[in-house]
Amino acid sequence: MANILVVDDEADMRMALGSVLTRSGHTIEQASDGQSALVRIDKGNVDLVLLDIRLPGMDGVQILRRIRERREDLPVIMVTGYGSVESAVEVMKLGASQYLSKPFSNKELVDTVMSVLEAKGPVPAAASEAPAPLAQEQAGSGEGEEAEGPKIVWEWVAGLAAVGAGVLAMAYFLGGPDVYQVPYQHPVSIVSKGDRLWTADWFSQMVYEHRLKGSAIETVRSVHIPNSHITGLALTDDALFVADSWRKVIQRRRLDGGLTLVDSVKSPGPNPTGLYWDGRYLWSVDSEAQRFYQHDLDRSLTVISSFRSPGKTPAAVYKDDLYFWSADADTRILYQHRLDNQLRVVAKYTLPALDMGREALSAFTWRDGSLWIGRDGIPRLYRYKLDEFKRHPVVE
Repeated sequence: MANILVVDDEADMRMALGSVLTRSGHTIEQASDGQSALVRIDKGNVDLVLLDIRLPGMDGVQILRRIRERREDLPVIMVTGYGSVESAVEVMKLGASQYLSKPFSNKELVDTVMSVLEAKGPVPAAASEAPAPLAQEQAGSGEGEEAEGPKIVWEWVAGLAAVGAGVLAMAYFLGGPDVYQVPYQHPVSIVSKGDRLWTADWFSQMVYEHRLKGSAIETVRSVHIPNSHITGLALTDDALFVADSWRKVIQRRRLDGGLTLVDSVKSPGPNPTGLYWDGRYLWSVDSEAQRFYQHDLDRSLTVISSFRSPGKTPAAVYKDDLYFWSADADTRILYQHRLDNQLRVVAKYTLPALDMGREALSAFTWRDGSLWIGRDGIPRLYRYKLDEFKRHPVVE
């Protein structure tokens, strides 16, 4: 039996996680913030920590760093659906044992905890026994449905507390954007060309090509790019460009079945987080440098110009004949820029629906007069009309 410390500022989430793990034979302790978690860890007898990445005050990354200063051997699983790409990279580098993203099933939670405990050493007998039956994750299994217990941890939390994905899902039924379900939870970049949408999932290291058919979206193919951390895509007539924030490069890949790598160029900034092809130039985004780079499409992707981002965590850009657009990950604000030599901001656009939950805005583009948006941790793409946003003019 393992003694597990659950660290999350939401009481409902602590309750949900604790319920599932208690039924699996573990004992659970709770902490609502970093300071109380560290105090409990200092007392000893903690076998594993489930740690939310975004907490008030000291966040999950800071807490993980403090834990590693105290105990290098203590397993820590980061639990989040809200982390930005940069945070995910950082926690893995700091020594997180595993990264579990909402929404996740009971089985995923139990299996992840067990695998991390087994990697640490022999699992005590009580914890290695088969867990108590969890609610059926899919109806119609032929085995009958479990009468009690959460079906999926995140669904239960959404039902208890109308926040995050739960509120958003309700908003869709009541009216709002067009919603497209996709088979991944961490969309980065949306590229539109013809009847196709290209996206990627940074966590699974997959690139997806979708076909739009009326109000539906279907997956044409998916390609795994191993040992990568995809943060941006750009599509030309004969190549797919991929930004990789781990390797700090921009890759050029063939549009063949396996997206064969042709070459790669060092990114001009330390943390590339987006790409865009405007038909003549390639644009790259860097969240750490907080800059946009304009590249010539030569072999070395020569930087022609560099511009300061108005947002602190730029995630994506778009350019048409009238304006340049940029999207900020953490604030979820869209910026409209004048096409001058400084890309001056003429307006900011906000939307109340994007303020629900804490999921970062991770993908953005324009298509046929509509805004397409993806958020990290949500397996959906959204299509909005610009008039749904509130415009805030910027006076120079």
